[in-house]
Amino acid sequence: MTSTTKIFVDWKGNLHLQAYNEKGLTADFDAPKVHGGDETALSPMESLLSSLAACSCIHILILLRQNQFSIEDCRVEATAERCDDPPRVFTKIYLRYIFKGDLPEQVVEDAIRFSQEKYCSVGGMLKKDVPVESSYEIIKTS
Repeated sequence: MTSTTKIFVDWKGNLHLQAYNEKGLTADFDAPKVHGGDETALSPMESLLSSLAACSCIHILILLRQNQFSIEDCRVEATAERCDDPPRVFTKIYLRYIFKGDLPEQVVEDAIRFSQEKYCSVGGMLKKDVPVESSYEIIKTS
């Protein structure tokens, strides 16, 4: 079975674009000043990196919640190396997960692994062309 996703992108002036879905939810994009943009929003490549971090984090949070673990905070720091020549693709991505709460290390490791290997669609598309490495830190609260 397949499903479809539809996104519309409207030009808002200069190099500012706004994407929206059929529900009306929006995301803005802009280009760096060096390319003539105004830097009023994330660039498309920053959005891609953000999408990977968010997709992975969502699935990790779902897995932790399904197992009844209490999470006080979660942050993903995403860093990507990029080649200098067009099309300037990412050549390596590093995700650092920072959790706050009383979480067992093995559970966190399993959730990250399942997210990256099975559930995160963005990562599933990217990992064919870009190596993605990760690490984590757990800040205990008790």
